[in-house]
Amino acid sequence: MEAGKNTELNDNAVNVPCLEPNEKDEKQQNRDDIDERIARIDFHCSGCDMHELVHYFGREPPFALGIQYKEDNYVLRDPFQPPPQGGRPIPEYYISLGSKCSSCLKTVCKGSGCSFFYTATVCVPCGKTMLKDWPVDAQTRFRKQLVVNQSDKEP
Repeated sequence: MEAGKNTELNDNAVNVPCLEPNEKDEKQQNRDDIDERIARIDFHCSGCDMHELVHYFGREPPFALGIQYKEDNYVLRDPFQPPPQGGRPIPEYYISLGSKCSSCLKTVCKGSGCSFFYTATVCVPCGKTMLKDWPVDAQTRFRKQLVVNQSDKEP
């Protein structure tokens, strides 16, 4: 009787097909792995603590045709635009969220309370220490930015 049970189990095992991943499932997984529409780069502003996933970090975002930044930027595709159809590249809308401070290398957003751009992006604390080395025009713009930020914070 023991031998019969063994045979019965073996027969059942032969009759039950193994579940293998479907080819479509594998193709979908491969597409997800290379889908550039999925934001995978972590952006975290050291000034305001904004946290976001972005699509690109660098100077020439491949989805913003013809755009070349002077410094590396964290760039996000416009989340309100549908993905481009077809295989040919077309220019897309995008949002540049921030960059690294050229002095201390902290990541900062483009918000006026976090950074200032004068030949390169600087965070507000570094801008305050470098202010005396800038031309009068840049000093004036930076001071106005600080005043506006102070008035925004007051109730």
